[in-house]
Amino acid sequence: MTIISEKYLDLSSYSDQFQNASPFPHLVLDDFLNDEFFKELCDVTGTERKPDSGRKFDTQHEKNKWISINDELPHLLSNLINALNSEHWVSNLKVMSRMPELTSTQCGNLELGNYHLMEPGGFLAPHIDHSSEPGTGLPHVLNIILYLSDRWDDSYGGSTTFYDKKGKDIVETVNYKPNRAVIFLHTPYSFHCVEEIKNDIPVARKTLYVDYYSTSMEPYRNLKLPFSNKWFYHGTTFRLPGFLEYFKTKNYPYTKAMIQYTLNKFRA
Repeated sequence: MTIISEKYLDLSSYSDQFQNASPFPHLVLDDFLNDEFFKELCDVTGTERKPDSGRKFDTQHEKNKWISINDELPHLLSNLINALNSEHWVSNLKVMSRMPELTSTQCGNLELGNYHLMEPGGFLAPHIDHSSEPGTGLPHVLNIILYLSDRWDDSYGGSTTFYDKKGKDIVETVNYKPNRAVIFLHTPYSFHCVEEIKNDIPVARKTLYVDYYSTSMEPYRNLKLPFSNKWFYHGTTFRLPGFLEYFKTKNYPYTKAMIQYTLNKFRA
């Protein structure tokens, strides 16, 4: 059985669409996985969560989120992750993204947490992800997110929203739709969030997240971007809703990350 739909095994015709998207390059692909594979995947991801595994996030800015960090993913999820890290798929992404130095990571679900689950009432505030590969330090330059819940309605919330380069204003919203893939350029200015999910819905928001890296320390040099094309180091950094939020003791980890981000941005 094929995993990725055959119509997406050559993304070269989508390159202009990706490059010209706002507020930063991205691409939305519906019916991304083979229908039969997607159905089987949905069938096996109903009982995957274990109380003593993974990591739970439940703060004012990361609510009701759980990620699987272990080596016990269902085999279909593992097969999908392997397909998205395969040489053929990475070559496909190289052409589409116009980043010839693109590479996959050797850090598996034990470090990067590919499988995510967000329960009713959950949300994720505007943020940018980690800037580098945990093992090598290579620049993190591309993400793909797959929407895996097979029963979802737009009224439930849970959309992915893209912000301007400061992480303040929403520019684009990608609704959560079963079997939809969202590929987007990851830069120090690619702020995005998960819209709040309604409290009274009957399903959880399930996603698969895979990221890609560059063997060049100047990964965006060939791209025309509406902001600086210089990469710099930062951790996962959240844009809090008001300046005074950074002075609250409970927000110290977010404040520390933002200080590091700001200093490194000016040094770049």
